[in-house]
Amino acid sequence: MKRLDEFEREVRNLARSIEAPESLIPTFASSCQDGTPHIEITGTEYHYVVCERGTEHSRQRTFDKREVLFWIFDSITFSMASQFELANRRENEDSRIQLFEIQEQLISKIDPEYAETLNIEHQWLLK
Repeated sequence: MKRLDEFEREVRNLARSIEAPESLIPTFASSCQDGTPHIEITGTEYHYVVCERGTEHSRQRTFDKREVLFWIFDSITFSMASQFELANRRENEDSRIQLFEIQEQLISKIDPEYAETLNIEHQWLLK
């Protein structure tokens, strides 16, 4: 349990660095059963799990801590960027352009390589 507690502290510190709302941070060890992701650690394997009303909808597994951090902050920054874009929509522009820009700016504060990964995906999506 100590390892999960340490990982939770790390995630929360990173979330504070981008002023992420508490509601966007996953839970740890157990699920709220409302679609909020939760994190499990089994041995050396990280699990990013989404459950709702007793049904597990997805489970991603990795041995790479950087990869699970990417999954966590991809979700958090996407939600934050979506909220910002909706409140500040640019007329006559594909809304994804601003959303993706904001998301990449936010996640780059966590890790610039994450922003590069998202940029490649975003460029492909915009084509």
